[in-house]
Amino acid sequence: MPRRRISISTVLPTILFIAYFLHLDKKILRDVAFDQASTSSSSSTKSTAPHTPLPLRPNTKTNINATTPKSKLADDCHHIYLDLGSNIGIHSRLLYQPHLYPHALKSKFLFDQQFGPHRHNNDLCVFAFEPNPIHRERHVNLTRYFAQWGWRYHYLPFAVSDSYGNETFYHNGDGHKEEIGFGDHRLIGKGAVEEVVPTIRLVDWIREEVRGRRLPKKVFGKYGGIYGGGDGKPKVV
Repeated sequence: MPRRRISISTVLPTILFIAYFLHLDKKILRDVAFDQASTSSSSSTKSTAPHTPLPLRPNTKTNINATTPKSKLADDCHHIYLDLGSNIGIHSRLLYQPHLYPHALKSKFLFDQQFGPHRHNNDLCVFAFEPNPIHRERHVNLTRYFAQWGWRYHYLPFAVSDSYGNETFYHNGDGHKEEIGFGDHRLIGKGAVEEVVPTIRLVDWIREEVRGRRLPKKVFGKYGGIYGGGDGKPKVV
């Protein structure tokens, strides 16, 4: 069966949305101290050995009844935010808790545009893809932290790709900047430290875990007039 081609006009809004985040206000960094204290993050230890990844679908029970539709991670999520390369999860906190980052005006504008200023956090689900094992404890803590209020935050310790497998990434000596340069390029030459990380094929993951998800019976927020979804329909950004 031939593969469907994705039109650039379909993905352009999402591309622009992600591009804007590359220019976040520098003042956000002033709020990271609070962010670190509230989630007990640790980013001082490096390792050259591959780390055992967490399960692709954590906390998902095996379905023993073949006649019952398979559950999806995105079941009961009205709006979905895919944080691809989430680093320490700041963007998710900007979505759930914008009041903690009063200087992040661009982020507030973009999230208000995409999900509305009257969104309700119980309508949202965040899927944070971050392959850097140094940030694993941080994301586990964020999952527990958000769960206190019933907010759904799913940590997925993978690099997104067009195939499944493993990829060599590099720690580039910027631990003082939350390793924002961690990726598949050596940025400091021979001083870069290799780290083998697992990859998943993003389009397959979306098809398996998001597409056709069970929608919630009740929506708490008001979503009229938001970008690309003024009628209140569910969104994946």
